[in-house]
Amino acid sequence: MTAADSMLSDSMASAPHDPGDRDSGRRTQPPRPARRRLLASLAGAAALAAMPRAHAQAWPTRPIRIVHGYDSGSNPDTVARAIGPAMSERLGQPIVIEPRPGAGGRIATAYAATQEADAHTLMMLTAGDCVLAATDPGLPYDLARDFAFIGTVVQFPFVIMVRPASPLRSIADAIDAAKKSPGKLSFATPGVRTTQHLAGELIKATAGIDMLHVPFKGTSFQDLIGGRVDLLFAAPSISTPQVKAGAVRAIAVTGKTRLDALPGVATVAETLPGFDVSSWLGLAAPAKSPPAALARLSTELRAVLGQETVRARLTAIGSDPVGGSQDELRERVATDIRKWRELAKTAKLDG
Repeated sequence: MTAADSMLSDSMASAPHDPGDRDSGRRTQPPRPARRRLLASLAGAAALAAMPRAHAQAWPTRPIRIVHGYDSGSNPDTVARAIGPAMSERLGQPIVIEPRPGAGGRIATAYAATQEADAHTLMMLTAGDCVLAATDPGLPYDLARDFAFIGTVVQFPFVIMVRPASPLRSIADAIDAAKKSPGKLSFATPGVRTTQHLAGELIKATAGIDMLHVPFKGTSFQDLIGGRVDLLFAAPSISTPQVKAGAVRAIAVTGKTRLDALPGVATVAETLPGFDVSSWLGLAAPAKSPPAALARLSTELRAVLGQETVRARLTAIGSDPVGGSQDELRERVATDIRKWRELAKTAKLDG
């Protein structure tokens, strides 16, 4: 018996009896108008009793953090700040961008995996997280086990650059130089086991050349300009402004098609048919976060990425807005891990 039934029973018990029923012991029902008023009162009381519970289950109830593993001004940081205001407006809470750089993204990802599973802390995953999952068996977290996926935000290629005075005018020139002097031509990336690193390794494997990998913490334009490295791999959001300013020169992009922001720069695939390395950024939350909150986040993300102002801002930095589903991002992660695991064996990075 529910509380409302019990209250109704008690009030019926206290209602006056029809004298004609005293001998039989039966009770009559309250008059219909009184009964309707009683039921309405009970329904109102039940609704009021449920209000604190509904309020406790509301989401979001405080600011939402988007954690990423790179410096302020990096590609994940720029993209997160591009979508943050629109997401905040739709969710009714501030969006706080929280860089936790270091160890090729490991520090931030490990941190996010251990946060409370209430969908108030999100992780901006990168394709580099899949590279780490495929090549580093010592990670303190597991992407598939420790994260719930929300959706892909953007995808983008990398830009391969040289200093303005470099004799290299194309990726074909770089390949020829590496063939003439194996192991001498150097390429810089934000670190070992980053997607940029694997892009360089894939060029080596595909072209049959040997190049020297030089990892940096972050993107070192100064080392490229100063001649301490020959090639630099970087995301369009940070490389395109440098190229357009004339500080560096782009010789190739790593995606299937040319970059809208740099239409005069050829793809690596124009020299090495079939070559394609496109990175991406996607939102995830700690595993076991509320399914309803995750579903809403996925819906709101797609809505934000459909806004013309947001799309224009992302396209301007060389990123293609995606906005895929939760399942799409889950499959993307699994596919990338398989892809990079195979290359890691060739490059001897799988241990």
